[in-house]
Amino acid sequence: MKRPPPVVLLLVLVLGGACGSQESRPNLLLISIDTLRADVLGCYGNPRPASPAIDAFARQGALFEVAVAPSPWTLPSHASLLTGLYPLRHGATTFRRKLPTRIPTWAGWLRRHGFFTAAVTNTLYVSRRFGLHRGFERFVYVRDGPDERQPSDVEARATEWLSEGLPEPFFLFLHFFDAHASYGAQPTFESMFVGPYDGDADGSLEQLLQASEGDREFDAEDARHLIDLYTAGVRQMDEGIGRLLTLLEQLGHVDDTIVILTSDHGEEFLEHGEVLHAHTQYEEVLRVPLIIRGPGVPAGVRVSQTVSLVDVMTTALALAGVPLPSDPDGVDLSPLLGGGADPFEDRFFFGEASFKNTTSSVRYRNFKLIHDHGSDTYALYDLEADPGEHHDVKGDHREMAGLLQRRLEQRRSGIRHEAPRTALEPEELEQLRALGYLVE
Repeated sequence: MKRPPPVVLLLVLVLGGACGSQESRPNLLLISIDTLRADVLGCYGNPRPASPAIDAFARQGALFEVAVAPSPWTLPSHASLLTGLYPLRHGATTFRRKLPTRIPTWAGWLRRHGFFTAAVTNTLYVSRRFGLHRGFERFVYVRDGPDERQPSDVEARATEWLSEGLPEPFFLFLHFFDAHASYGAQPTFESMFVGPYDGDADGSLEQLLQASEGDREFDAEDARHLIDLYTAGVRQMDEGIGRLLTLLEQLGHVDDTIVILTSDHGEEFLEHGEVLHAHTQYEEVLRVPLIIRGPGVPAGVRVSQTVSLVDVMTTALALAGVPLPSDPDGVDLSPLLGGGADPFEDRFFFGEASFKNTTSSVRYRNFKLIHDHGSDTYALYDLEADPGEHHDVKGDHREMAGLLQRRLEQRRSGIRHEAPRTALEPEELEQLRALGYLVE
């Protein structure tokens, strides 16, 4: 473990206090910023001033340098975040499936243990329609207005609730969709990052979908401009996160609240020829920020071990002094915060439930195997020697490739739980199409 610069993360979970009686338990605040790549944040190495508020937040807590999402798109990844289970176990893997009622959520679990639970979300995938509202006593799904460059109302609703005072201990989950395409921000933020450009890429979801479907081509200059627009949107989002963190301080919740900030997945900008997300298993899509601040969490710590979003629930419950539900996939990461040896060195990390089931992956130590389901081909990458995943090394590491392929095959044949179907209304199908998910 090394100590260092700013820490950044897309998931803020507020947990504060000690781990004894209900009265002494910390509050929990979980912030998930949809479509936030880890490497766009300053605390994850971006030299551009994209995230000063999140960077400052990271310096006050622990940053996990290698946090991976269990799926490259919103529904299964958030279902994993809120249950501590991989997608093949919770079953919410397509836009036709919702979270089964038999699966406990940590909102419901915390409610059973005396927490007041509330959530504000910003996309249909994280809503009642797909069962992700379960366990929340107060749940609001906020729809964006016509101007996509304006911040969402999630911050306003959270500010209202916190200012009025939530019953304590509370678990507050905030989901922001602001970084998702279409890319862009208000002029103040775009002027900070968007330089001269002669092309016609405008960051709109319409254009990005055309490129994803092969009806438009972007070159390297277009990709650079798209990244500029995306970064401007992240900086605008960062301002809102900064205001919320300042409000927590003003309300006296710094010492009694643990905050975890993270994201559900990243975004592609032609690193492997694609844009958007949902279909592939490369690092630009699976690497997300994860930062935790609060009582019992040392400041300025950077954890180098690989972790997963399925670990967030178990870690939060442990920090809050709440017993764990039986048989989670995630582990309690708090032992890593003290700088000791890694007790989870031999874990396998899975990437599952890509949109329309096009790919899957398994990661073990510094190796990752990606399976393309359409062509039934496998590629093995040494992430230490080749972090950009450009060189397939399965020919040089046949034993490792065979081990990981067997793990994927065993998982597909041995672990699958069917989730109940959900019938979408025409308006809801149109909403999902408008978000870039090519549903049928």
